[in-house]
Amino acid sequence: MPYGHKTPGIVVAEVKLTRADRDRTVLIVEGVDDARFWRARKHTECELVDGEGKPNVKTGVLRLDEMNIGGVLGLIDEDYDYLMGEKLESENLVRVSPHDLECLLCCSSAFESVLAEFGDSNKIRDFVERENVDVRSALLERALIFGRVRWAALRAGIATRQGAISVQRFVDTHTWTVDGDQLIHIVASVCESELRRHLDHLPGVHPWRLVRGHDVLAILRLGFREVLGNLRNSVGVRDIARVLRSGIDTVELEATELWRDIRRWESSNPPHQALPSMEFR
Repeated sequence: MPYGHKTPGIVVAEVKLTRADRDRTVLIVEGVDDARFWRARKHTECELVDGEGKPNVKTGVLRLDEMNIGGVLGLIDEDYDYLMGEKLESENLVRVSPHDLECLLCCSSAFESVLAEFGDSNKIRDFVERENVDVRSALLERALIFGRVRWAALRAGIATRQGAISVQRFVDTHTWTVDGDQLIHIVASVCESELRRHLDHLPGVHPWRLVRGHDVLAILRLGFREVLGNLRNSVGVRDIARVLRSGIDTVELEATELWRDIRRWESSNPPHQALPSMEFR
C-alpha cells in the first residue's frame, strides 16, 4: 500500500495486530519522520505505529477508546489547535508543543548542530554582527510573518489555496528577507482587507507556538544558500530535519512539556510505558 493511504480503520487494525499476543504499549505518531525520531527514544517494549496523518491518529485513538483498548497513546502536532482553543478529545492524546516536533527541536541545542552542519561560520558571524541578532532569533522573526498570516487566515475563515503559502515564493535568497505584503496579497486574494484586520488584532502568544516547523526549516534552508552558508541545491529540508532530529540532548528532551505530558500519561496508565525507564535512560 503506498505511503499516505492509511485510514483510521487501518491504524486501529495495526494496533490490534501489534497487541495480538500480549498487552504491549503502542505509540501512534503522525508520520515517518516522527517515527524515526521516537524509535531510538521510546521504551524497548513500546511499539510504534505510523498513523500517516493527524486525522488518522486522532480518530484511531478515539475508536480504540470506544473499544476499551488501553495502553495506546497518540502523539499529534499542536499546530494551531491550542491557539484556536480546541480541547483534546481523549486522555490518550498528547500534543507536541510548541506547534510541532521541528519547532520543539529548533528551541533546543539541536539547532546549533544544524548551523554547524550546513552553515558557514564566517558568513554566520558576519550576519550576526551586521544584523545584531542571533540566527535563531532572526529565523523566528522571518517565520513569524508566515505564522501570523496562517493564523489570521484561520481566524478570519479565509481558505488558503493549495500551495499558496510557499516559503520559497516569498523569501529573497540573496538577502534572506520576506516579502510580507506580497504574501498577504496572494493568500487573501479578494479578502486582503479582512486578513489585514485580523492580523492587526491577533492576541499575543508564545512565538514558537505561532510558527510552523516546515516553514521554519524551509526559510532556514534558503538562508543557508547564500546569507548563512553555501548550500547546494540538492540539499533539501528533509536533510536539515534529519540533522535536527538527531541533535537534541536527552536531558533537554526530558525537560520539555511534551516529555512531562507523556510521563503523566504513563502514571495514569500503569504498567504501560512509552518512554525508557529512568534507570535505563
